[in-house]
Amino acid sequence: MIIYLRLLSDEKDDFVKEIAVDDKLTFADLHNFIQELLKYDATQMASFFTTDKEWNKETEITLFDMADIDSANLRTMQDTMLTEYIYEVGQRMLYVFDFFSERAFFIEVVNTADGDLEKPMCYRNDGEAPEQIQMGDLTGNIRKEQINFHEDEFDGSIDSLDFSSLDDLDFESEDSDYY
Repeated sequence: MIIYLRLLSDEKDDFVKEIAVDDKLTFADLHNFIQELLKYDATQMASFFTTDKEWNKETEITLFDMADIDSANLRTMQDTMLTEYIYEVGQRMLYVFDFFSERAFFIEVVNTADGDLEKPMCYRNDGEAPEQIQMGDLTGNIRKEQINFHEDEFDGSIDSLDFSSLDDLDFESEDSDYY
């Protein structure tokens, strides 16, 4: 069966991708196709979540096996066929592409058809995809003076660095067997 999916983003109003995939593919195949289509780095953490009609998460389908997480609702993309979870019009999923910022695409099955599809295809490709990873300003309000590094005192060699202030630090612990 051929499944027609629509991907939407809540970050970019003009972003609409509609793709057709064969239901015999795995979620890993779908992940790789989406990553390639959007020119994202496919090695970044990602997960699919099946959802109810109100987009509430149900089953997670992860990119990697996270064996330390004990959950009956956890599957891996490589071991999960699309046909196990996607088979009728109106079904919804989330595709979390920026795992640490919890940014996701909304995916909905818009149509199904009998037949086979040799490889996934994109038949509607509107708008620009949001950046894959959204990093905040990690420097905050750090000023150069706070770093305590003076370029004019550094000639590029380790010998020009002053480590004398490290002598004032107490690295030894009374409970330590190491000296």
